[in-house]
This record gives sequence, structure tokens and C-alpha cells, in this order.
Amino acid sequence: EGAWGLLLGLLAVLAVGGVFLVVRGGLSLGGGDFCGKPLVPLETSDISAKGFLQEDAGLARVIELINRGAKADAEAGFGGPVHNFTHNADPPIREKDVELAKQLCQAVLKIEDDLVFGASSLEVALDAQRIRELLRQGAKALGYPPPP
Repeated sequence: EGAWGLLLGLLAVLAVGGVFLVVRGGLSLGGGDFCGKPLVPLETSDISAKGFLQEDAGLARVIELINRGAKADAEAGFGGPVHNFTHNADPPIREKDVELAKQLCQAVLKIEDDLVFGASSLEVALDAQRIRELLRQGAKALGYPPPP
């Protein structure tokens, strides 16, 4: 019975990881130039100054939850609109600053991998903070006032 449970757990991890591979169209861990093109858009996001402010607040909430030890809640908080925004902000940022967009792409792929593969809470918090900083730079590149 223990072997079956281990096998089913491994299959679940591979299935979740496979979802990210399908969305990405390639492996982030394998290197290459995956971030040479924009991240795949996910649903819709408000990519205005207001949207950047909302995203900043969403990432602050994710970081707060992680710091309080509520990793599962933080992961849930990153999913949905917060995660979608990280993908949807890439193309307009890329039009203004290709290198910044590549850094954002790499940071998003890293947090996705860290969430799938169970990185420490500290690592996920650092990932979220890095994305927050890059999006603040992205807001500035697009001519928006950076979030406070």
C-alpha cells in the first residue's frame, strides 16, 4: 500500500508540473531562451496604473501570508488574478524594455517552479518580492507612477 501511495503522489506532482510545461511550451529548468518571447497570456488583466497598484497589493498580501506561515493561503493568493497579471504585463513591458521583461519572465518561471516543487517559504517569499520589484520597474517603464 505504501508503494502505491508513493507512486500516486509522484504522478500527481508530475501532472501538476506538466500543466506548467504545457502553458509554457517548454522547460524553464532546461535553460534555453524561453524568455526570449513574452509569457503566454492568461485570461485578462487590467494593465493600467490602477492594475499595477492592485497587483502590487496582491503580491504584498502573498508575501504577508508567507511570512505568517500560511504558505498554502499564499499559494492560493498567487493563483488567479495575481498570477495572470504577471503573464499579461510581460508584452507591454517588453515593448518598452526587453531586458526587464526577460527578467520578469524568469522570475515568474522561478516562482512557478518553486510552488510546484515545494520550495521553502523563504524562497517563495523572495520570488514574490522579486516579481513585485520588477513589476514596479515595469510600471515606471510604461509611464505609470510606481506603487508606493
